[in-house]
Formats: sequence, structure tokens, C-alpha cells
Amino acid sequence: MTEPVTKSATARPAATVLLVRDAGELEVLMVRRHSEAHFASALVFPGGLVDPADANHTRAVGGEALTPPERALRIAGYRELFEETGLLIGQTESGEAGGEAGVGGYAQALGVHGLWPNLDALHPFAHWITPDFAPKRFDTHFFLCGLDTVGDLVSDGFETVDAEWLAPARALALAKAGERLVIFPTRMNLERLARSRTVADALAATAHHPRVPVQPRREVRADGVFIVLDEVAGYGRREEPARAR
Repeated sequence: MTEPVTKSATARPAATVLLVRDAGELEVLMVRRHSEAHFASALVFPGGLVDPADANHTRAVGGEALTPPERALRIAGYRELFEETGLLIGQTESGEAGGEAGVGGYAQALGVHGLWPNLDALHPFAHWITPDFAPKRFDTHFFLCGLDTVGDLVSDGFETVDAEWLAPARALALAKAGERLVIFPTRMNLERLARSRTVADALAATAHHPRVPVQPRREVRADGVFIVLDEVAGYGRREEPARAR
């Protein structure tokens, strides 16, 4: 049976970026959470909560058709990417692409390097909402980004302790072998990404993927508790023991 819904925590808006590159094979940037951070020690995509300042950020190009909340989500994605990996991605006023390892605060770093984040370069990939039963809940928008990057990866040492480029299949293999902790939403999106061989393939696939909110549910059965993902979410029908999350 499905557990009765009780009063749940409010799902807070968050943004996550799947930054991909062609490096002989498709690779995605991933970070490992600090042991005391949320999702402790997990291998995840860079991202985090939308900050109130993200709604007031004006140094950006593109996104003319976006609503203010949609715009804030994209700024949050770029900001979190910068804060967790040191990558400052944007373009110059003349439109040339650039990526620098930044220092200081996000807005300050953009100004120092003369870069403007392109909101149109973040493509909606997935929208996951933490189940009602969770003590902490997030309304997370995943964005796919294929912009070229330069500069070294630098973990902040606070929320993340490592950053690395991984082929999606490699990240899944590490999780299966028990060498990395990969939580359910990350694993599902890695599996999706693994179907593409190049950045162009991934962007094309994303444009045609169903855009529906994904909210796993928990079912209590005679043989245990299971996390269930319905097929309408676009990942196929998935279920697994809750302990495997």
C-alpha cells in the first residue's frame, strides 16, 4: 500500500547543473559532498538552494522569456557551480565564450573577469521534488549545460571535498561497486545521460524528454518498504528497496 500522506516540510527551490563535455566520450562534472553536508559523502552534480540574491542578479544575458523565478533558478545554478567547483562560466560583452577559475563572491568574480552568464545555455533537463515523507524537501530543477570550460577544478572544502569529470557509465559503475555513494535521483539522471554519446546528442535528447515533475513515492508492502518511480516521469517504471537510496 501507499503510505498515507501527513503534513510535510515545504519543498525549497534549488538548482543543479549537469555540466557536460566531449572528451573522447561524454563526461559530466560531479562533486563529492563533505561528510557533514546534506547528502553526506554522496557523488552528486553541483547545485544547491536558490538564494534571495539570485532573484536580484542582473549581470546576465539571454532568458528574455523566463519568469523571475525561472531566471533566479538559472542564476543559482551558475552560482552554485562556481562556489562548489571554482568554474566561472559566461561570455564577454562581445559574445565570446569564456570560463575562468574564479575567486571571491560570484557577482564580484563575474565583474573581475568581465563575464556574463548566458541563461539560455542552461537547458531544462529534469524537475525532481523530494517525496512528502522526507524531513528535508527540495524542489530541484536540473539543467544541462554544454559550454566549454577552462581552468582547474577547486572544491570549496566546506560543502564539497572533490570535483571530477566522469563518464556517466563510469559513475554508475563506481556506485554499483560501492566505491561511490550515488543517491537515487542522481543515479536516475546518470542513467538518462548515459544514453548519449556526445554533448550534441545529450542536448537533442533533452529537448524531447517529457517535462513533468518527478516525485518518487514510498510503498509499504509485506516484503518491505519500496521507493517507486512511475513510468510517466520518463525514466521507465522503477522501484527498489528504500534502504538502497
